[in-house]
This record gives sequence, C-alpha cells and structure tokens, in this order.
Amino acid sequence: MKSGMIPLRLMLIITDTEADKKIHRLFSEEQIPVYHQCRGQGTAKTELLDICGLSGSTRLITAAIMPRVMTDRMFRRLEETLQIWRKGRGIAVTVPLTGIQECVRKLVDKELCEKWKEIAEREESQMKSEASYSMILVTVKEGYSDAAIDAATKAGATGGSVIRGRRRGSEALVQFLGISLQEEQEILMIVAPKEKKAEIMSAVNTRCGIASEAHGIIISVPVEDIIGLEMR
Repeated sequence: MKSGMIPLRLMLIITDTEADKKIHRLFSEEQIPVYHQCRGQGTAKTELLDICGLSGSTRLITAAIMPRVMTDRMFRRLEETLQIWRKGRGIAVTVPLTGIQECVRKLVDKELCEKWKEIAEREESQMKSEASYSMILVTVKEGYSDAAIDAATKAGATGGSVIRGRRRGSEALVQFLGISLQEEQEILMIVAPKEKKAEIMSAVNTRCGIASEAHGIIISVPVEDIIGLEMR
C-alpha cells in the first residue's frame, strides 16, 4: 500500500429485490458516495437454497467501494437492517481492490477516508491472515451458464448467481483468443472455500474453457469477509 493511501474493499451484497429500499437507506445513512445495483438470477441447488432461501427468485446485486475499516461496521449494519445472518436473507462478501481509477479513489478519500486513515493504517499493518474463501468469476457465451454451474457443483460448489452482459475488447484479443467480442455473455459468480477453488476452476475450465464452444474465461479473487452463508 502506498504511503497515505487507505486500503479499499469492494463489498458485494446479494439479496432478494425486496431489500432494495433498506439497502438504499443504509448506504445513505453511512454516506457511501456511490454504489451500483443490478439484477441477477440465482442458480443455487436445493442444499444451498435451504440455507439462503433465494430459490428461483430474481436477486438484487449491490456493489460498493469503501475503506477496509468500514466493512466490519457495514456487516453489523446489514445484520441489523436486513437480518442477513438468518437463513433466506442473502449473502454479503468483501474482496480487496488492487486497482482503481484515481478520480474514484479521490471521491472515496474525500467522502469516507479522512476519519478512518489512522485506524486503517494501523489495522492494515496487523492483517496477516489469508482469506478463507474465494470468489470465482466465470464469463461464458450465452446459454452455457447451466453447463458451467453444473461442472462447478460437481466439483464442490454449492451454487452461484448469473448476470448477463457483453464482452468487449480489442481486435488483438479476438486474434489471440479466437473468440467473438460481440456475443452475449453470462457472468457466473461463485463463492467457495479456498481449498475447493482450484478444483472448481479446473472443472469449469475443462467443460467451458476458452477452447470450448462456451469460450469461457475464469478468474478468482480472495474474499476477505463473509456473512449470510454457511459452508457445509
């Protein structure tokens, strides 16, 4: 971390759509300067549905950037506001940010970071433990998310969430990977224990990797904190 820079985290919250107003009110009270929301469809199977209770429902996915030292407080507020610790209320995770536009960092610094700076620097120097979970992100050609989640669950994943978009990039990428950049994409997000990460990624790559018809790209990022999900 550069001197004077506060470590930032991306918080992802996946709930049912009825939580929209409560999340907006919570973020307003905590003066979170900007956050994004989109809708996704859950793919969790029976075992996970029994835990999260989000079967077959459209999910609300909320993403916000905040200082690391705010995450514990935000988790407590989510527990109070959404009772997210109860089965059926959703899941919230944080992941470290390794890069961010300067203008966005300045906005977060101005709005949130000044009062947290001393605490953040002290806490960051004491953080030595590794993340216990990973978030696996898979982008596949439209229509292949079911195959990807099937491969992931057979390798130990308990489910995931799917959002839709479009891959964009340069012509050099087209030539290098041999894929179309204009095809519709499905983006699969899977939270899994870190000891299962490699096996899940390998299974998805075997079935839906870049050389397959799914044209899948698979990455993972560490999940630092997690509530609302019991891994069996």
